[in-house]
Amino acid sequence: MNLLSSLNISAGALSVNEKAVSVVSHNVANMNTEGYHKQRVNLQARNIAGQIGDNPYNQVRANGGVKIANVMRYNDDYINNYYREQLSQKNMLEQQLGNLDELAGIFDDLDGTGIDGALSKFYEALNNLQEYPASSTARTNFIETAKTLAGIMNEKSVELSKLTGEALGDGSSDDALKNSKIYTQYRELNNSLESLAAVNKALQTTQTGTLTANNLLDQRDLILHDIAQFVDITVDEKQNGTVSVYTGGQPLVKGSVVTGKLDIETAKHYCDEHGIIYPDNWTGENAVLKIVDNEGSVIVDNANSIITGGALGGLIHSATDYDDGNTNAGTVQANLNKLASTLASVFNDLNTRDNAYCIDPSNTNHLKATSSDNILFACYDASTGTETTTGITAANIKVSDNILKGDGIWNISCAYFEDPNNYDINAVGNAQNVVAMLATRNDKQADLNGQSLEDFYSSLLGKIASAGDSAKSLYATQCDVVDSLENQLDSSYGVDINEELVDLVKYQTAYAAAARVFNTVNTCLDTLISLGR
Repeated sequence: MNLLSSLNISAGALSVNEKAVSVVSHNVANMNTEGYHKQRVNLQARNIAGQIGDNPYNQVRANGGVKIANVMRYNDDYINNYYREQLSQKNMLEQQLGNLDELAGIFDDLDGTGIDGALSKFYEALNNLQEYPASSTARTNFIETAKTLAGIMNEKSVELSKLTGEALGDGSSDDALKNSKIYTQYRELNNSLESLAAVNKALQTTQTGTLTANNLLDQRDLILHDIAQFVDITVDEKQNGTVSVYTGGQPLVKGSVVTGKLDIETAKHYCDEHGIIYPDNWTGENAVLKIVDNEGSVIVDNANSIITGGALGGLIHSATDYDDGNTNAGTVQANLNKLASTLASVFNDLNTRDNAYCIDPSNTNHLKATSSDNILFACYDASTGTETTTGITAANIKVSDNILKGDGIWNISCAYFEDPNNYDINAVGNAQNVVAMLATRNDKQADLNGQSLEDFYSSLLGKIASAGDSAKSLYATQCDVVDSLENQLDSSYGVDINEELVDLVKYQTAYAAAARVFNTVNTCLDTLISLGR
């Protein structure tokens, strides 16, 4: 019986070491597989008897050889969770940096072709008008520089809207939303949530500590890394390896069920649902993310504020004016609108103020009092089809038709008499109102944070450049952090060929020794059987 037990023990040792070699082979085969965690066979002595005590015969009979306790998967949960946090931050910064790079390209004004150059030429033409207030040529030149300035503001505004539209859609069109970056990425996130739920379901029916379970855990971690690239998440792992995933405290996956997937709609659709007048009373993003259950019932009707990381968080918060000191397409658009509105207000007020006079187009040797028709800048009111000075932005600012049409060049006021009793109808050379207009080049405007028109725009360019440099620095640093963590993870669970060769020799030697024991016991049994004849 002892020989038969020895035969079984050696046969078991052959089987165990053969499986151990298979695990080494599996490691070596996957040494370049993304997300693969190296595995090790943990062996355990097999005891087959009950009470052993001090009886040496009982101790011998208790020996059952060796068995595989489990197949251990190398892992570091702390580094994994930290890695996902940093990966989410990296992807957020990547989206913001891309937005700022495009923003810098829009305002990369070379050779005086941008707003700063147009402002400078506008004031130069105004200076020429000061010298020749009755000259039709000087007036025409000034009007052309005003048209150029307004036109460039329109162009910049269109490019900013395009930049925001590429990220989030235009705020009202479903087609524009479906062609945006955020639409593509939210769909990819939902696909990853479904994949994670499927892996969780497989883990629920798989024995832990096996090759199958370990391979599923590798898939699970890869999917978690994918999800972290889109949103910032927290992960709660159960004993069987299944995980629950949350963003902003809201559960997205619990076990084998997707409890909260993302949906998206235009800002206009959201406003219509909530009785908000769009766009007048809307200060949010062009696209609104929401969290819904599997039946489509809304769990969170506006999740934009709770998604603060990942590519989705980066897109949301890189195109909207939050008035938080950060620079993005939204804040630049808001500041450009402020510049256009202030420019129009300042020059319209001066051109139509009391005691200001323009040249009478019916008799260019005489002056006449200005009126509301003397506005320089305006915009169209779409509801009435007429010009207005209300709601002027960079997108709609234009030179007034009263200046552009017919004898409109004479509607630019030039003369100003502080004392109306000294008014001289023949003083067409009086340029005191033009002098006041020229003074606005250095005047500090309350609506522009106490800066002049030119200084405000220069400051805006500086903020764009500074934000871009800061984003590049932050992104480079974050890339270094993620790379460092990837190296730590690789050293923690990546396959080391030298370790595998050591294990291979160890299990090969054990297998050869077990085979020799098996052959020896088998020979002994043959001898006993032959003696029995």
